[in-house]
Amino acid sequence: MRFNIILAVLVVLVSYLTCKNFKKTTSLDPVSVDTIPAYTSAGYNWKASHVIDGSNPDTASTFQIQRAPARVQVPWDKIKAPSTSRRAFLSTNWWEIRMAYQPSDTTVHKHYQGKFLKFKEDQTFDILQGSKVQESGHWGFDEEKKIIYISCNNTYFNNTWKVQENGFRMVWLGNTDLNVTGIQMRMDGANKLPEN
Repeated sequence: MRFNIILAVLVVLVSYLTCKNFKKTTSLDPVSVDTIPAYTSAGYNWKASHVIDGSNPDTASTFQIQRAPARVQVPWDKIKAPSTSRRAFLSTNWWEIRMAYQPSDTTVHKHYQGKFLKFKEDQTFDILQGSKVQESGHWGFDEEKKIIYISCNNTYFNNTWKVQENGFRMVWLGNTDLNVTGIQMRMDGANKLPEN
């Protein structure tokens, strides 16, 4: 009996110490174009989406920064126009974003999921949430380097992306000369939009 009481007190003590160490999380706020930072190297000689200053030996591997990617100028109109087959391939279906990942922000997928891209042959595209157009922009494609150029106001999309394809599935990698976010997103071709 005494052992059970000691064990119960020990469980309550460990629970208290564990709960005391939890931090409150903040909800995701919509991104305002006016509050988007510019990329900075923070005085270092490298490009990175987020530079962590100071010494954080115990938290460096789990340090999270929930901030929209910086605004970049995407030269979609300065590259060679995409081929007819590339235009047809991208504009055939809607592209449903299935998942996104970034090591320094493990909640970044919330800004992508539930969204669809609809490319048009005139090098414009729409970002849709359900069946409603949220934004429009321009796109270009460098066939030799397999890089897609996306130009719009939403900085979670606005950038250049290295493209890996497998049928009607694409993975966009945010590791190009212009894109230093490290974000990766997977999208699948969809024959129709979901009904609301």
